Amino acid sequence: MSEDQTPPAAPSSPTLTAAEHTEAGGAPSSGQRRFGTFAGVFTPSVLTILGVIMYLRVGWVTGQAGLLGAILIILLAHLITIATGLSVSSIATNREVGAGGAYNIISRSLGAPAGAAIGIPLFLAQALSVAFYIVGFTESVQVFLGGLGVQLSIAAGKAISSVLLVLLCAMSARSAALAIKAQYVVMAAIGLSLLAIFSGGSSAPPTELQWTGAGTESFSVVFAVFFPAVTGIMAGVGMSGDLKNPRRSLPIGTMSAIGVGLVVYLALPVWLAMNVSSEELVNDNYILWQLSSVPALIFLGVWGATISSAIGSILTAPRTLQALAGDGLVPRVLGRMDRAGNEPIVGLAITFVLAEAGILLGDLNFIAPILTMFFLATYGLTNLACGLERWASSPSFRPAYRLPAVISLVGALACFYVMSIISLPAMLAAMSISAFIFLLIERRDLGTTFGDARHGIWSALVRSALLRLRSASFHPENWRPNLIVLGGNPIKRPWLLHFGSAIVQDRGIVSYFHLLTGAVRDRAADRRRLIEEMESELAERLPGVFYRVDIVAELYQGVVSVTQSYGLGNVEANAVMLGWPSQEENFQGYADMLRDLRELDRSLFLVAYDNTRKVGNRSRIDIWWGGFPGNGSLMLLLAYLLTASEKWRGAQVNVMTVVENELQREACLDSLAGVLEAARLQAQARVLLRGERDVRDIMKSESENADLAILGIGLPDPDDNIERYFARINRMLEALPTTIIVHSARTFDGEPVLFSQAEESS
Repeated sequence: MSEDQTPPAAPSSPTLTAAEHTEAGGAPSSGQRRFGTFAGVFTPSVLTILGVIMYLRVGWVTGQAGLLGAILIILLAHLITIATGLSVSSIATNREVGAGGAYNIISRSLGAPAGAAIGIPLFLAQALSVAFYIVGFTESVQVFLGGLGVQLSIAAGKAISSVLLVLLCAMSARSAALAIKAQYVVMAAIGLSLLAIFSGGSSAPPTELQWTGAGTESFSVVFAVFFPAVTGIMAGVGMSGDLKNPRRSLPIGTMSAIGVGLVVYLALPVWLAMNVSSEELVNDNYILWQLSSVPALIFLGVWGATISSAIGSILTAPRTLQALAGDGLVPRVLGRMDRAGNEPIVGLAITFVLAEAGILLGDLNFIAPILTMFFLATYGLTNLACGLERWASSPSFRPAYRLPAVISLVGALACFYVMSIISLPAMLAAMSISAFIFLLIERRDLGTTFGDARHGIWSALVRSALLRLRSASFHPENWRPNLIVLGGNPIKRPWLLHFGSAIVQDRGIVSYFHLLTGAVRDRAADRRRLIEEMESELAERLPGVFYRVDIVAELYQGVVSVTQSYGLGNVEANAVMLGWPSQEENFQGYADMLRDLRELDRSLFLVAYDNTRKVGNRSRIDIWWGGFPGNGSLMLLLAYLLTASEKWRGAQVNVMTVVENELQREACLDSLAGVLEAARLQAQARVLLRGERDVRDIMKSESENADLAILGIGLPDPDDNIERYFARINRMLEALPTTIIVHSARTFDGEPVLFSQAEESS
């Protein structure tokens, strides 16, 4: 496609908002309800749809694709437009669309970060698009004067553009009502130009219609050239504050404008194919002037289309910026009004500066595709917002016009597809800019909420996932840690929070519990205070952890109760982490609790923390296994998860056990080599001969320089001597650094580890 056939930037949406807004970017008021459906919605929308592409590109599209291809392109483009118009209608009949038009819809549906990600680039695109339309007007004037034998210099052309920009900004600053009245004149000019086109014709029309095209461009390229013609469908959305009955006017006005545009765009290719061959249509972008009965009226139509689009952008851009300022997403001074409180004067001044910069640059082809992307992304996100709200079935989403979610979602996908075929690099550039703004606003954590649909959307996703998870069969290889950490006050035991988050990372769910003992009526206030403190102080530092405070009558039974009741559907805790008991604790109650947790099929991670050595420099982990079935696999997995975390990454892992003789040692080494290979864990296997030494002494000498030990144990039977059991374990712990004691649940199934029973018998 040659340079003069490059499609212009997508027509901006001349979104008009209420003329009365509060000072300094405050929330806009509803203003005086002045306009009806025709003046407030239909007129600005249809003037944007019937734009310069209608005059300069429909012929080229018909020549390239043929009559059949052109009709197909127009129908496909309008199907996307209709879907978006229906989405706008549905949202507009659910809530009053405030200042900012498209930005207001997206931010109130998908949240402030998503609104800013579209609103800020959209403002820049609207402001710079003023330059495109004014430069387009000036170029058509140069063509007109060229026909009269008058040639304008580049400097003269820029001077004409600058003067026109000053005049249009001055008119817009005076009042939005004046701009609306000016658009009636533009509509009359476009109407007369259409009469001149359809009343004219060729003196030598082709003998038969050419259903197939004569061009060399692909269908997707031709579609990309035409599509910007139909992207001005949200021209009346921002008029909500000025409409007498927005819930009625927005749907009727928007869909009526789409209907008129569809009729005109279907009629033009048929008329052109009846009068001109495909070869002529491809090679002559100014064919309408030759065919019309009054060529001068075509100039009036082009001038009217460019000026109306420029006016729409001049009105839209400052109000988009004002809405952003009112929500605190840009400095509030940028939303300041004039003395009469009618127009966002600061936003208008910034729009003027950006547009004048665009005029002085002259050739803006290098940013035109990116601007087009921002407009298309706006329409796509509008569809997405409506579709997700409908799919999430939020009780607050009760539009008078109920649109099936699939229509909006398909419309959103179609918009993003069109972006990709117009210019994939420009799409990626626009999406990267929007993603950067989204992350920046999200990190600012403004605390701004509009009652948007994000909570409902995530809730619907969770519900859908839980229902699907219930029907999916579980295999032990799919085991992942859903961990409950019972740590009490996290300030006193931060190591439990550290180990819990390091083990789970992004592979499962970790929930940190602080249990309060007593009666609910006595501890409810403490619970509310602690929840607020934990969420504010810890959630920012460890965002992947969920925090809970529960009130229980007795601590050990309370642990059992919350462990078996916490969860939703098939998503429940499969592992519990808590501290190893001190000498002052109730060993019997602790042992009963552990046995109950085992009966509930919860794997246990019991942390014996060395307050002196802490966790050293996190460079070495020693695994000691004593023979209890299933523990070996869980200990290896625990070491793998820890070494995959950021703070333990690169730590050396030693897997050690004690045997009685050399024969056992050789068999154990062979077994360990296979297990470590199957577990895909970088670790060193060490099988130690006991000889005359005590196991505790071996552990002490071997793990003296370790930063963490992992020890597998069995739980005591009800008739065991509890004091003796804990004394034996504590004796081993005295020889070790900070230790995680592991007991595997029956539901955990991993590679078998065949070690000796030496430690269990010690």
